[in-house]
Amino acid sequence: MTLQEKELEVHVVASGSKGNCTIIRSSHSAVIIDAGISCRRITKALQDLEIPKHMVEGIVITHEHSDHIAGVPQMIKQMGLPILTKHNTARRLMDKFSLPLECFQTLGATEVTIGDMVLQPFSTSHDAVDPIGITCYKGHTKAALLTDTGMVSKEMLAHLHDTDLLVLEANYDEQMLVYGPYSPELKRRVKGNAGHLSNVTAMKVLSALRRPKNMEVIFAHRSEQNNSLHLVEQLSERLLAWCKTQGQEGFTAHHGDQKEYTSIGIDGK
Repeated sequence: MTLQEKELEVHVVASGSKGNCTIIRSSHSAVIIDAGISCRRITKALQDLEIPKHMVEGIVITHEHSDHIAGVPQMIKQMGLPILTKHNTARRLMDKFSLPLECFQTLGATEVTIGDMVLQPFSTSHDAVDPIGITCYKGHTKAALLTDTGMVSKEMLAHLHDTDLLVLEANYDEQMLVYGPYSPELKRRVKGNAGHLSNVTAMKVLSALRRPKNMEVIFAHRSEQNNSLHLVEQLSERLLAWCKTQGQEGFTAHHGDQKEYTSIGIDGK
């Protein structure tokens, strides 16, 4: 079975402090999650991934930080896509880019149907006006994205149970952050409850989840200054070994990147 024949495809096009963009595709529709890179890079990714532009139903913006919205004005200009986000986030984008209200579709607390997929936003904990994570359903198949949050509440965790593919933040290693180049103020921000998830916290989230068989995990938003791929791999391997000793379902680990695509397809159940 090829990637295009899967129930859902998740493509992490770019991940990190320099820009974030993920594309979720079903057989008939696609949605872009965040547009923190250039319109040219996003449209090239659609071409490279063989996703026709007419399939893209909209752009979901998780929050208003620049590494998640930089490409929004040009994407609207070139593709005319609606921006789906929370009301207060929409107001920030309207002010920043002088965009009219009709460019936006407000996300509430309930599910929204995008093509043949169903999206469910949920609140996260970040220093933005109204940040969200996203779950995406196609039939009984579920993908989710959770980055840019300083902590994971029981309510947030509940949205992630039984996820077939999870894009999960593993932003920093605690020791690298402590001894790294950031100012004391920025270090406090990163490790605060409205900052980012550490590698250890990401593994705790995974260990607390009800994990389905053949779960796929893409570790994302890795800091260039305060983390390394090796450290994330090391901790995920330890967690997998623990899962095995406990007789629990494990997962297959993948890693988002700033320049390379990370593409995973999920079979229907």
